[in-house]
Amino acid sequence: MTGAFRTYRPVAADDLERLEARIASVLGPAIRWQLWLFFPPSAFGGDGLSMPCNDLPRRPPADAADMLFTAIDEIARHTAHTELILALERRGSPDPGRLDRDWMRVVADACDRAGVHLRSVLISHMRGVREHAPPESTLVEA
Repeated sequence: MTGAFRTYRPVAADDLERLEARIASVLGPAIRWQLWLFFPPSAFGGDGLSMPCNDLPRRPPADAADMLFTAIDEIARHTAHTELILALERRGSPDPGRLDRDWMRVVADACDRAGVHLRSVLISHMRGVREHAPPESTLVEA
């Protein structure tokens, strides 16, 4: 019996240079629907923080932005975190669907209201993780 063997190279440190790449390598392919909030280490000191939210409905409820604002604002005020990386873990393709875009907008709105920069969006799907640009800010610069 003959077969084709595929050789994969080990993951190198250069592959994981960006924080998003490190999060993606740990997150891996989707297992179930959940939303992750990753707060990168702050420039003002402090470690990074990750918060899985696995009890949310697939469609964002009407008060989702208010609930997330409360959580994000509390964390930002007490830990000096100024950035957030959103990860959506769900089965399906790597491209964002309507429900993904709805959650992205809800989190972007909550971040804007809390004064936290939404740095990037990761979608953990059936075969891995893909990075996407976050939605445009909903706040108007004064």
